[in-house]
Amino acid sequence: MFELNDTHRMIEDMFRQYMMNEIEPIIDDVEDGKIPLFDPLRKMVETLGIRSQMDALDLSRPRRADSGEERTPNPDDPMEGMEVIAGNLLVKEMSRVSPGAAMSFGVSTGLAGGTILAKGTVEQKETFGRPLMKLDQIGAWCLTEPGAGSDALGSMRTSAVEDGDHYVLNGSKTFITNGPVADVFVVYAKLDRGDAGKEIQNFIVLREDPGLSTGTAFQKMGMKASQTSEVFFDDCRIPTDRLIGGEQASKSRDHVKEGLSNERSGIPSIALGMIERCFEISVQYAKERVQFGRPLIDFQLIQNRLARMYVAMGNVRNIFLRTLQHSIYGGQTRLDVCMGKLYCSEMATWVANEAIAILGGYGYMREYVVERLARDAKLLEIGAGTAEMQIITMGQELATTWKA
Repeated sequence: MFELNDTHRMIEDMFRQYMMNEIEPIIDDVEDGKIPLFDPLRKMVETLGIRSQMDALDLSRPRRADSGEERTPNPDDPMEGMEVIAGNLLVKEMSRVSPGAAMSFGVSTGLAGGTILAKGTVEQKETFGRPLMKLDQIGAWCLTEPGAGSDALGSMRTSAVEDGDHYVLNGSKTFITNGPVADVFVVYAKLDRGDAGKEIQNFIVLREDPGLSTGTAFQKMGMKASQTSEVFFDDCRIPTDRLIGGEQASKSRDHVKEGLSNERSGIPSIALGMIERCFEISVQYAKERVQFGRPLIDFQLIQNRLARMYVAMGNVRNIFLRTLQHSIYGGQTRLDVCMGKLYCSEMATWVANEAIAILGGYGYMREYVVERLARDAKLLEIGAGTAEMQIITMGQELATTWKA
């Protein structure tokens, strides 16, 4: 079983201290719209050394693609997989304080920036990918449409047509994280090649491109630190060199499914951070709160809630570690991804609700944090593919690929 080593735990502790000291005190103001989210996140990127790491990254070398085959760990290399591990630990620790901040950060760097770094040309990586990874620019990842949610590919209506040295995009996207504030949009659209058919490709669209506009930020139940909106394309013209990957762009749907898998693979990190915080707050409160002359933690019904929360936390942590292992050494299947997304998202919601039950009226108040985490948790079950879609996909995978 893959485990964190002492170096990883030092990094985890450093991230935790930073989030509690720098992000926790201002997150209510971020959620209230008094402080733009990406101002403190840019400071975080600078302080934690992420900017310098991205400056030093050699973008001419192809990133490792997961072939699905297992690779043998190298015990003599203590830094093996450090980029993956540190990135996921950062998201986990950010989620203890603000899952909404973690989501906006992850979409900008992991989905928008990550897609360009993984699939783009060297020029695209330098021009758009590196600035996104450093938060010099903010990214959005645009797949979902008003009529194409769970059926994101089959019902997609956004189109791209080649017109000389430009593509012309028409359509709309909805529920787009960072939509109101993004500088760079990674947009999935059906590229019409005439008689050759239509294939789904992703394009780089900039805020200033003619024909692109965004709606006002949605008012949401949770994830209030993260702004979400519609994005519209009305004869939006972009140069042909903005097709991600250029002429070598994939013509199959696999690259879209790979993007979805990457999005879903980030859920265990967010869920674990939320669950850890809810559990810790609940235990502390149960020890300090006295009723009928006894601490709450002495009552068996409270013990039962805490014990089951601890079991859920242990299971989610194991999925988190297994996801890290797969990300570094390969071997992850679609079944693994959907299992992790389904279970971790449901447990985040359940544990947050249990925490509110233990804290009672205080749990319903903003001051005690679990109120925020409970509101934020629900989106994990809906976004990146609903629970129902995870079950359907798992059923299909079990029927076609599972070998006992």
